[in-house]
Amino acid sequence: MALAGQTDVEARLGRELTTGEILRLPALLDDASAIVIGYCGQDFEPAPYPSAVIGVTAKMVARGLTAASNVGSGMAQQQTAGPFSVTYSASSTTGDMWMTAADKLALRGYRLGGGLRSVGLVGARYEITETAADSSSSSSSSSSS
Repeated sequence: MALAGQTDVEARLGRELTTGEILRLPALLDDASAIVIGYCGQDFEPAPYPSAVIGVTAKMVARGLTAASNVGSGMAQQQTAGPFSVTYSASSTTGDMWMTAADKLALRGYRLGGGLRSVGLVGARYEITETAADSSSSSSSSSSS
């Protein structure tokens, strides 16, 4: 289930997709959608999907297509300009999907649980009981006030 379509990706790129990109598009959309669904913890069914979800999914695919076309060899490359340098590794140049901090911020409202999860402790092993020492200290502190 893809959360975005070809027109959404083309809008993010500002151009039409090439024939090669169109062939890769279904797999890239599925990968990006799986990452968004996993991050948010929900399936977003039924359509229509929220615009932020569509936008983030399309941007992830556009980044993947752009990164793959910029460095076609898949080998690690480094560029240096004065004191600055950047290294492109094989994983970041083969069209792998990733979320930026801005993507995560855009999806914040759609994330179930807000990223925090609570696991309740159950069973006799985790029951909190008052001991004799606790009850004597609480009664002595209440009498001293």
